[in-house]
Amino acid sequence: MPYQVSYVKGEINFEALPVAKITKYPLEKADYKPYAQCCICAGELGFSLRMWAFEVFPSGESEIRGVFGLFEDAGSILHIRARGFNPVLADAWVQTPKDKIPVEIQSHPYNGEDLQGVYWGAQIFAGYREINRAAQMISIKPGISFPANFQKLRTDKPHEHTGFYAQDMDTFEIISW
Repeated sequence: MPYQVSYVKGEINFEALPVAKITKYPLEKADYKPYAQCCICAGELGFSLRMWAFEVFPSGESEIRGVFGLFEDAGSILHIRARGFNPVLADAWVQTPKDKIPVEIQSHPYNGEDLQGVYWGAQIFAGYREINRAAQMISIKPGISFPANFQKLRTDKPHEHTGFYAQDMDTFEIISW
């Protein structure tokens, strides 16, 4: 079943959105597999994401990333990531077959503690206008599908790891509530 991306008009209630849990760590031999989650919704002006990971001591080498195949050119991929600096930094770009083109976004740190533990992350808005400046997007409306995935990455030792929501790119489908 595809991950459902809600098409929301007006104010976004992140608590009501479907959550993608990053649980697949295919190369991880140790027990260190951080629990990370992401959610995304489409709106009239752009995508809103919330991405967070339960890591007590994240580093700048720790990141949560969404990758989205939203373009007429199937070789282009939108990357949106949050990195575990203090404060959390977020950025985005479109990787085309020839270039890496930055995309302007708005972001706010999303961190705290709940019954599952201490978490860090970001709440991010990526506007369609800004994404289209990098590459021509498909039309975003209920009923369309596109390949996408969420990832949790860290490159510094001793906690290096790579995790995914789906083993390969999965199908994300925009639905209307």
